[in-house]
Amino acid sequence: MRKSQIWLLSMLTLFSIGIVLSGCKEDDDPCTTGDKTELNQAITDAQALHDGATEGANLGDYLAGSKATLQTSIDLAKGVRDTDCVTQAQLDAAVVSLNAAVDEFGNQKITGVEPGALVAHWLFNGDGNDASGNGYNGTAHAGHANWGGGMPELAADRHGNADYCYKFVDGGNFVVPNNPAFIPGELTISVWMKLYETWAHSYFFSNDIWNTYKFQVQDANKPFFTAHFMKSDQTEGWIDHDTDTETLELDTWYQVVVTYTGGKMTFYINGVKAKEWTDFDPGTLMEPHAGVDICIGQALPTAIYTDIPDDPYEWKEWLGHFKGYLDDMRFYNVLLTDAQVQTQYNYEKDNVIE
Repeated sequence: MRKSQIWLLSMLTLFSIGIVLSGCKEDDDPCTTGDKTELNQAITDAQALHDGATEGANLGDYLAGSKATLQTSIDLAKGVRDTDCVTQAQLDAAVVSLNAAVDEFGNQKITGVEPGALVAHWLFNGDGNDASGNGYNGTAHAGHANWGGGMPELAADRHGNADYCYKFVDGGNFVVPNNPAFIPGELTISVWMKLYETWAHSYFFSNDIWNTYKFQVQDANKPFFTAHFMKSDQTEGWIDHDTDTETLELDTWYQVVVTYTGGKMTFYINGVKAKEWTDFDPGTLMEPHAGVDICIGQALPTAIYTDIPDDPYEWKEWLGHFKGYLDDMRFYNVLLTDAQVQTQYNYEKDNVIE
């Protein structure tokens, strides 16, 4: 069961127990009961959604186990409704909890990614070209001399196919011309990776580093995302989070996904939600500085680094590079759902993407 589902069920279970205990009154202790109309309707709607849903692997189906999770939430809500002396505040809270469970159930529905949502798809099957048809081709470049000036090296992919992914060494990278398409209101970055070394500054996708956003692996081998945004009050904000308890083992292939929009960041590993963060203000991503392109495999395009003391782009160790293998990297201008992420993982783990 996903962590988000476990959390919802735990909260509703504890809430239901509290209702039952607080609802037990002495016979001579009068009490009042709130209006159950809204909760009754929420239960009816949720039950109808559950009963009409089918689990499976096709479009329109729901992921296996999702119906049982929703039914548990419905049953807990019924327990609140059927408790004597339940207050209006308690009934309203049960509606909120059940609606959250319904929203989570919606994320388990397998749907196609909407047309135009795929901005770029770098297969890395021998080059850095974009397979989406949008023309965001990556050009291979040597890494910074202080890293050793390496180039991306062709390697075997997760299926064992020679020259079907890239090993990133000594700063070798691909540079993609920047475009407003890479600063959408919401985004998803999906990639297969295998680490060969642990390092705190293992950048693998950077849009002007922390000036706009970056995706890396840190020194606990946790995927880590940073965003710079303008808040609704017109002040600047930064947020950076990792996958919390989920880590990557060296020399092992993983599908790693992050989705981001103002106020919400979610990580997935191998199709399963690892962590969702909602502890920051909504806002609009800041634009990168002029002339700074997308860099895959290094914190910055090599030509952007300077040797000028205190320059924002002065070479420093923390402006690092990726130490691992990358394959099948996608950039979307939508938030993929739980089901879309898992469906993509299930297909790609068994199939070569051409």
